[in-house]
Amino acid sequence: MSAVRRWPRLAVAALTLVGALAGCTDDDGDDAADRSNRPAPTSTEADTDPTEETDDRDPAETNGDDRDPDDDDGDDGSPRPTTPEEEAGLVVSSLPDSTLPLVTSPDDIEPRGPIGSDALEQLLIDSVPGFEPVADPAADRFLDLAAAAALQPDPTQEAPLLETRGFQGGWTRAFRDDSNNVIVATVYDFVSALEADFYLEDGTITVIGEGGTIYEVESIPDGRGFRQDTADASGPLVIWGITFTRNNQWYLVSLLGHPDTATPDLLLTAAEAQAAAS
Repeated sequence: MSAVRRWPRLAVAALTLVGALAGCTDDDGDDAADRSNRPAPTSTEADTDPTEETDDRDPAETNGDDRDPDDDDGDDGSPRPTTPEEEAGLVVSSLPDSTLPLVTSPDDIEPRGPIGSDALEQLLIDSVPGFEPVADPAADRFLDLAAAAALQPDPTQEAPLLETRGFQGGWTRAFRDDSNNVIVATVYDFVSALEADFYLEDGTITVIGEGGTIYEVESIPDGRGFRQDTADASGPLVIWGITFTRNNQWYLVSLLGHPDTATPDLLLTAAEAQAAAS
């Protein structure tokens, strides 16, 4: 297993669960599985002496090349195009602003027994404005260890990780709108709050390593948002997701659809409802 922990890769998990239900097929599935076995890119910045000068040029010789990093103009002086995240008022960063503490209180490491499938089912939202529940047994079901591992391209790698984290069961539920956008709400029950936090951290690292965009979710305490782009035979697809933990449960609310119709505000409404219900 690579050094990067294999928390269910958010895009792949969403595609695996709802791809058939939404009428979408992932043509990049084989490539995604190959990428999952590669370690995340490592930075060489840590090997650089922060006191070492990186530019010995005379300022007069730069010919105006040193630009204000906050300058939003393009190379030709034109305004820089805004991203969908910025238009939606999201604060985008390549890395989370901070990592979750390893231990914040004795309660974080206190083992807790499984709450059971009935309680897990009740933890998830049962409605999303503008969406209808997907009428398929696979779209609203309990996840044991095998079922949760099967959401990954290589269940033989995911199962040991879930066991190490103390996975005690999960539940997933899907909704779809008239534009064929699909929202999936998922909860995993872990043996402790610390293990749930580790699972979130590991997954964030994996998403970044695969080129996903991480953004802040100000309305959900400790929530992290992400965006990943992919495509199928019918054209481009976008996956938005918001993940967070509460007690020893890990939550993921994701949205899959065409970039023109699957907008982050749709996801935020569902994720805020899920956070309130948690």
